[in-house]
Amino acid sequence: MRPLLLLDFDGPLNPHHADGIPPGYERHEITEGSKTWRVLLNQQHGVELNALANTFDLVWASSWEHGANRLLGPRLGLPELPTITWPDRRPVRQGSWKTLYIAEWVGDRPFVWVDDEADETEFTADHQLIYPVDARIGLTSTDFAAIQSWADGKSFVGKGSRTDT
Repeated sequence: MRPLLLLDFDGPLNPHHADGIPPGYERHEITEGSKTWRVLLNQQHGVELNALANTFDLVWASSWEHGANRLLGPRLGLPELPTITWPDRRPVRQGSWKTLYIAEWVGDRPFVWVDDEADETEFTADHQLIYPVDARIGLTSTDFAAIQSWADGKSFVGKGSRTDT
């Protein structure tokens, strides 16, 4: 069973707490209808994520929900990805408000969850990795290597064959 790579956008791919524009990023304005967002994007992220798609099934786990496929993925050169939706975004006492929905969505599948608000204590099984990212920096080449290294250290059925989603 191929592992999932659950991707938050704001924080890991858009370092929205950065001071200025970090090296490798460009500022983009994204408009849909009457709404406009200013985001920072690094084109290398698309290259790195497409490379990880040889090992992982990529999934949006972002508050952008399906908007991530319409507005963000194409700018990074990503194919349309499955998307976890959030029926309720109310804060919880401990951990992330996303945890319950992620647990429900992934079931027993192995996964890496990349998020700036996730805590390593959210999930504790050996086949699950919570990968917190600093929202001032975003994902780095070191992070992508660490995620791949985690998968390389596991034995997943079907590893190396990308599936259509």
